[in-house]
Amino acid sequence: MKKLLFACMAILMTAATFAGGNDPRPKKAETATIYIYRTGSWSGAANNWAMFVDDKKVCKLSNNRFIKVEVAPGKHRVSSKIGGIEVLKKETELEIDAEAGKSYYVACNVKQSITRARLEMVEVTKSSADKQMEKMTLDKCQEESETK
Repeated sequence: MKKLLFACMAILMTAATFAGGNDPRPKKAETATIYIYRTGSWSGAANNWAMFVDDKKVCKLSNNRFIKVEVAPGKHRVSSKIGGIEVLKKETELEIDAEAGKSYYVACNVKQSITRARLEMVEVTKSSADKQMEKMTLDKCQEESETK
């Protein structure tokens, strides 16, 4: 009887070890990564832009910082609003057709006129992003969420 009980427990433990299918989060190879960064400039330096991916607020992007967003494969819309105030319309939008396992880079540059400022978003290559992001750090809003 003890041998039968021991054998059953061993089988159950082995099955539980290999099952591991209860984690609802997509695995790294099943997602794409979007890096959104804002180059440092004097114009509009004090403004924080609320960044959205598929209409979900990700972070307020500070000057000379970047954010990293994991997404499922497919089309995703990146947009921004100055200060993140809900009554203001989204300033700019960019669509990315993401493939699993790939990384995408969105450069944000503040364009300012006499009457207003707007954030211009452009998808760039990895080599261009690497040069521009070289001395940047992860935005504080994501640093806080990673430490929790």
